[in-house]
Amino acid sequence: MLTYKRTLLLLVTALSLAGCSGKLDEPQPDTSIDLDHVQPQQLPLLLQGAYKPDGVYYQSYPVWDIYSDDIVSIQGGTPTQFNPIGYDACNPTVEDGFGNGRTISSAYKSIGNANFIINYIRSKKLSDMQQLLGEALTIRAYQYTRLVETYGGVILTLETETDINKIRRDKNTEAAVYASIVADLTEAIPLLKDFTTSNAACKQTAQLLLARVYLQLGKNQEAGDLAEQVIHSGKFSLVNSNYGQIYQFSSPAKEMMWRGVDGPLSNNFNRYGMYSFYSPGAPFKGNSPGLSWMSDDLVKLYEPTDIRNQLLHRQRNAAIGQEVTYLLKFSTDTLQSTASSYAIYPYIRYSEALLIAAEASARKGVVDVTYYNQLRTARKASTKSNGDFAGAAAFLKELENERRREFVGEGRRWQDMRRFGTAIPFLTTKGKDDTRLYLPFHSTELSRNPNLTQNKGY
Repeated sequence: MLTYKRTLLLLVTALSLAGCSGKLDEPQPDTSIDLDHVQPQQLPLLLQGAYKPDGVYYQSYPVWDIYSDDIVSIQGGTPTQFNPIGYDACNPTVEDGFGNGRTISSAYKSIGNANFIINYIRSKKLSDMQQLLGEALTIRAYQYTRLVETYGGVILTLETETDINKIRRDKNTEAAVYASIVADLTEAIPLLKDFTTSNAACKQTAQLLLARVYLQLGKNQEAGDLAEQVIHSGKFSLVNSNYGQIYQFSSPAKEMMWRGVDGPLSNNFNRYGMYSFYSPGAPFKGNSPGLSWMSDDLVKLYEPTDIRNQLLHRQRNAAIGQEVTYLLKFSTDTLQSTASSYAIYPYIRYSEALLIAAEASARKGVVDVTYYNQLRTARKASTKSNGDFAGAAAFLKELENERRREFVGEGRRWQDMRRFGTAIPFLTTKGKDDTRLYLPFHSTELSRNPNLTQNKGY
């Protein structure tokens, strides 16, 4: 694990600021700040380090899609590097330093920056930096959400200087981590401004992230109320023609609420295979071997008129001699106009507010297709009436399917499977049990911290 002390130099990216605070469109040269000499005017620079801690988030982004039933992968790798076939079998290795290890490292680096900002502003009572405080709280909550969803209970560090080797993980249960996330987001919401850019956290970002957390915790009333607030904010609208527009770097669409940006790709050409991870090789520019594709049962859930089909590409795979369906949401070929464009990773999108509101009602026994139909209409898919469903359970099943159609490739499926009760049956088909609901802690983290105990089953 990471250790935060005054000797630590935080590597951050100097970026121009706009909107909620950050504009990641125009990266400038990297710089370092010694924590002993940070001044208030330098906090925005540290904040950008929290937004983009190390530029390797793309390596862990696809993990849960492949682990779940959305993506099939026959792509191999070494035990110490990203090994998709291992995740597809729900059998990740503790040595994997990319898909697994980078999840930990990128999260804690971001948390380290956020912790400094939060405690600095509080200790010096900087009343004119409440927006910055709200963003740092939201980032910390988001990163801890990534960690708790991946590992369960994790080391919970909230101070500026914390040697986390001295913190026992058994004192930081899953419930404790979730409680910290809820506290951070609850504090952040009134501090944040309304949405202006998807490159930075804002009020609606924190609201919908908290709604997501509440839904996972079974707090349906709270989740629904927050989702409704996002819907009624009037800041967002759904795309009803060019679906790929949502995932373009310079997009006029008003669906992307918060995103990660990596690039420019011209500096990272050898990593195109990960930017276009689900895309095939030729005739596409990227070097992806085309060994990961969408599962047939998911592909069958799309209606022919559904505009989300625009980002599904059917092509023969030479390795198996069959046609498969590739997902082009992150393809540099289809979504970016030039090689110097940026890779986009959705963290949270407006359509989730509609589906959370619908699901929250259904989990209270109420079938209300209003928001479901709103999304379906925008996607040019058929709509339903309340009477088309036998009850709330039937509607929940359809909402699960709609979430698969909408969020494939965006890292949400495994948490959905846990919430909808389909994760354990799926693990059974893989010859695994409930110990594989989580990933293992990387072997390096275990060697660094003797108080960190490995998750069961590994």
